Amino acid sequence: MPIQLSLKDDCPEMIAQRAQGALRVISDFYDMFSEDIQEAAKLLALAFSGEQRLIVAGLGLSSCLAGMLARRLVHGKAPDRSPLPVQALNCHSVLSEDDPADTDRNQVFARQIEAFGSDGDILILITQDGAHPALQEAATAAHEQGMFTVGFTGGDGGALAQNDLLDLELRVPSIEEALIHEVHMNLICLLDDLIDYYLSSKPEILNEMLQAGVSRLRDDLNAD
Repeated sequence: MPIQLSLKDDCPEMIAQRAQGALRVISDFYDMFSEDIQEAAKLLALAFSGEQRLIVAGLGLSSCLAGMLARRLVHGKAPDRSPLPVQALNCHSVLSEDDPADTDRNQVFARQIEAFGSDGDILILITQDGAHPALQEAATAAHEQGMFTVGFTGGDGGALAQNDLLDLELRVPSIEEALIHEVHMNLICLLDDLIDYYLSSKPEILNEMLQAGVSRLRDDLNAD
């Protein structure tokens, strides 16, 4: 039973505003990026069917989301699905998106990508604002390895969204950190389902994409 107080309590209105704001941002995000999400899911499923690897990275809270994505794809919810080759890159525990630029720290992902990334692999960078130089260095290193780069971003995308560092960007239309992380988590769960769909239910679509060639697929993504 709710406790009755004589003083005005704005908590219910705050909860309602947060719920309305979250629903609006999620709806706008999927309206804006439905086709791009489909392309990302097909791209990932195609890579996995061709025995390529997904590398995923993030800083701060986004590193937790990177780990969540890796765990869902490696372990899977379907008991008959083989584990998918996904690696979440390690970052220094003290490194967050708000930390100042540091030359060594800026290479925290790039060096691992040089070690583990290969031509045709995919890199997903998860970030609330795309501002940290380590993310930009990671995308640059991935392109040098011949990898596809995908960004889960927010705000204006930051420097990561510039200079063609990302082949595909899924940007949450919000500057509020909590909402950006919430949509990224929702997107991770959706991509897991969509990858299962293409690998298990629609392998003929992947076969058609393979016949088109990976280089053509990349050209199509960049043209969009």
